[in-house]
Amino acid sequence: MPFKNENTYINMKAAGREKEFDDMYEASLKEVREKYFNREYPLLLPHEETGRELFDDISPINTEVIAKFQKAKSDDVDSAVSFLKKSYKAWYEQGYIVRARKLLAAADIMAERKFELAALLAYEHGKNRYEAMGDVDEAIDFMRYYALNLIENQGFDRFTGKGYENEESRSVMKPYGVFAVIAPFNFFSITVGMTVGPLVTGNSVLLKPSSDIPLASYLFVKILVDAGIPSDVIAFITGSGSVIGNTISSHDQVDGIVFTGSRETGMSIFHNATKKRVKPVITEMGGKDAIIVTSKADLDKASDGVMRSAFGYSGQKCSACSIAYVDDSIYDKFMNIFIEKVKKITPRDPKEKDAFVTPVINKQAFEKYKKIIEQLPNEGKILTGAKVLDRDGYYVEPTVVTDVKEDSFILKQELFLPIIAVVRVDSLNTAIEKINELDYGLTGGIFTEDPEEIKEYFDNIEVGVIYANRRSGGSSGAMVGSQPFVGWKASGSTGKGTGSFYYLSQFLREQSQTIAH
Repeated sequence: MPFKNENTYINMKAAGREKEFDDMYEASLKEVREKYFNREYPLLLPHEETGRELFDDISPINTEVIAKFQKAKSDDVDSAVSFLKKSYKAWYEQGYIVRARKLLAAADIMAERKFELAALLAYEHGKNRYEAMGDVDEAIDFMRYYALNLIENQGFDRFTGKGYENEESRSVMKPYGVFAVIAPFNFFSITVGMTVGPLVTGNSVLLKPSSDIPLASYLFVKILVDAGIPSDVIAFITGSGSVIGNTISSHDQVDGIVFTGSRETGMSIFHNATKKRVKPVITEMGGKDAIIVTSKADLDKASDGVMRSAFGYSGQKCSACSIAYVDDSIYDKFMNIFIEKVKKITPRDPKEKDAFVTPVINKQAFEKYKKIIEQLPNEGKILTGAKVLDRDGYYVEPTVVTDVKEDSFILKQELFLPIIAVVRVDSLNTAIEKINELDYGLTGGIFTEDPEEIKEYFDNIEVGVIYANRRSGGSSGAMVGSQPFVGWKASGSTGKGTGSFYYLSQFLREQSQTIAH
């Protein structure tokens, strides 16, 4: 079905309302501080509960403590799962139209508060205003798309015909029961999409957000309840994954899990969840995403596409380009253009209007960057970057390395930082072979003006999300409804993508019903 994405900044810019966008955003930067900062927030189980040990929600901008949240324990997980298990059937029995309408109502509330939420993402995520607004827009898109997809599929309830003349049969897709959502820090929209998929299909949901973005996640859950979704089918639990993660993933009464994060954590969750019984474990486990620049590429376009994909949100995207394979015949020319552009990037406070690269999310990521750049001289040649900024917050320079050893971890491991390796190749086929040898297969792209090369790439690359000649992001920037976001190989467990017409069916199980007359 036709679907219109939110696209707030693009639409306001096209209408000549850029100043209005900036004014509304900057006013919201002040408002969210007054409205939400310096407070203690509860667990939602389904009532608000406090009284536990607290942890700090820290801004990557300047290490300011935004708010304090509860450290849940295993008993809290047990309590949440218990009431969620009892509540999901009544929620499912409200019917798919009611559930979809309530989700659409929640999307409308979020749309009314989009500037507030985008401003909060600057403080909590460290995102610049355009990426923050795009993130909130994508969250709204997920809510609307999944609601409309459920309606379009009539709740996944179909008459299937007559096995015998005296029989009537139907196929009914029903919820599993309780889904646990273990969400990442890097996209508010991912947290939202992972939650509303199982919820709108009639399951109840236990949401464990990243401890780096608990406030935005808390406000999202409150929006769902304000829209009429029962508080006893959505639980919000904050705390350390090392304390409650195993309890969630191995819990007998959790019927399914949806996870986005690292490969190591995803595989651990998968094994823990399925030790005692088979259950759906829907994982997206990152990538080692590569862009190919062939001898027939527009190099200005290609350098923009590689740069934006590698360094947008400081490389903290599952889809960030971390390897560029560049044809040897145009390598030097491409690198001159690319390095000149990268050197102009200065990491900035995300609240500033012209910020592009912003701080990494937390001290752990900051220290990981420092450790990697200490190792880089042994792995390859640093062309630019590889420095941390001497200021409050977690600011690091975009880094480009080349002449990398073939067996280097730089070419194999997901770094989730603003570091890219550029590798010479002698042909398109060689680049495709190198990419297909990688464990991961999430996103990728090609820059070439030759349609035959695009076809060769599309026909042979073992990657779930691919683009050709995308200047705005050569391997990143999937839009809900248009570009399903799906990982192959070690990047995902199901082969079905978010923002896709196949997504919702993963939270349902089929029941065949027959009545004989």
